[in-house]
Parts: sequence; C-alpha cells; structure tokens
Amino acid sequence: MKRFFLTACLSILLSAALTAQEGQPQHLLDGTSMDYYYQNGSAVHATFEAGQFQFEWFLGPNAGATGSCAYNSRKIGEKRYLVGFSFDPSKAYVTIAFNFNENVFATSGWLGAGTEEELFLFEAGVIEKLKLKEN
Repeated sequence: MKRFFLTACLSILLSAALTAQEGQPQHLLDGTSMDYYYQNGSAVHATFEAGQFQFEWFLGPNAGATGSCAYNSRKIGEKRYLVGFSFDPSKAYVTIAFNFNENVFATSGWLGAGTEEELFLFEAGVIEKLKLKEN
C-alpha cells in the first residue's frame, strides 16, 4: 500500500510539474497523431491539436471509448516528451513518456481517483503510424 501511495503521489507531482513549467501550459505536440499499443493488447489512436489530447480506444476492453482533454508537455530529450493530463469524466490523472526515436512509450495513471474503482496503471508499449510535428 505504501508503494502504491508513493507511486500515485509521484504521478500527480509529475503532472503538476508539467503545468507549472515556465508558468504556462506547453502544447509542444500540437499537430501530432499516432496509434499506440499497450503490451496487454489495448490500443489508442491519439491526436494532439490546439492544446487538446484527443483519443479513441480501438482495441481492448475500452474499444470505442473516446474523449478529449487539455494536455501539457515538456521536451525531455531529442524527440522525447513527457505529457500529462487529467480526464474529469473518469477522474483519471495520466502521465505518458513518449520516445519517438525508438517509437516506444511508458505511462502511469491514477484512474478513478477517490472512488471505489480506483486503479493505478503502470504500462508501456509501442508507437505506430506516427505523424510527428514538434513545436
């Protein structure tokens, strides 16, 4: 339980750090789209546009689910980005590290925060159909 709490706190702090970066939200991936596949077989089509992270699950138990939310990002290396967002309808707080050099990602999330369905996510996978636009 202590480990879960520590990991959840770190995820929240990372998301907060992204928001505080230079005092203004950063939307460095606007114009980018991709499909990313989790190791468990789930997959998401994602688009970054006008400060919004737009997603559609197209494989796995969430297939057909869509949404859009404001995102913040930080460049952490050559073609490497940290992205954070919260999605209010499901009380989710998510951080994703994208490595576009190797077309891989890692994500941590706190889903259903404060509810009985609360779940901590720590997953990774591969990126396909990448159209990268760096701002």
